[in-house]
Amino acid sequence: MSTWIIQSNLIRNDQTFPLVDSLIHNGINFVDVAVIPFSNEPLDIKSDDSIWIPYGSTKLSKIALQENWLGLFFDEETFRVDCWNKNHNNMLNNDSIIMTIKDAYDFMSKYYNEYWFIRPINDFKAFAGEVISGEDFISWIQTASSGGYTFTDMQEISIARPKNIQAEWRYFIVDRKIIDGSMYRLNNRMYKQHETDEDVIIEAQRQADIWLPHDNCVMDLALVDNKIKVVEFNCLNSSGFYDHDLDKIVSSVTDYCDNKIFFEED
Repeated sequence: MSTWIIQSNLIRNDQTFPLVDSLIHNGINFVDVAVIPFSNEPLDIKSDDSIWIPYGSTKLSKIALQENWLGLFFDEETFRVDCWNKNHNNMLNNDSIIMTIKDAYDFMSKYYNEYWFIRPINDFKAFAGEVISGEDFISWIQTASSGGYTFTDMQEISIARPKNIQAEWRYFIVDRKIIDGSMYRLNNRMYKQHETDEDVIIEAQRQADIWLPHDNCVMDLALVDNKIKVVEFNCLNSSGFYDHDLDKIVSSVTDYCDNKIFFEED
């Protein structure tokens, strides 16, 4: 019924190896594939199952989107910063400004010595979000324009004031329910700890109940000024794990595909 398609190259082993171990432990079918960068060739997958669940880089998710794989949990219209800010009333960067890189170049020229958090507005990130000064942004764009990046100056980005984040968590959500969570940063340092506090999990579910971009997704939360905020939503199929219970996650995702998607398709 469902088979996981695991990318075996161009992705960190500490993400794929534990996932494969969990799939084996739970008796769940999987196939490993190599994704060729900058290639549009179809993947050579040997599986007769009707539902393929990809896990790997955004390149693999893009292939799954083109091929309409039923186990890809993604919507181009909702996995966007502007959509989150419109629909969820507790986004961390609800003050963000949306503009193209071309316009951002002129904008940053006026704020040369100030710092901003920038990221692409969509989930298939052309580059990673980061805090950067206006000066460094201009220098980076000048370097990027010489080649080596896949985006153009018409790439839309989100620009927001940096926030003082005390802690951050990642929650995996299946069928709109929190399945598992892990803290991954504390006081600006990497800190992985499986989340077991019921009050914290209940608050995470409350945030998920407000609005989600998809029934199955990943939600990152932050503690800012002792208040919980939603940092961003990510596609489950390409989100990294921290101190998560992978058995819970893979079982929930597979059950969802086997019992909900499969019977809806029938």
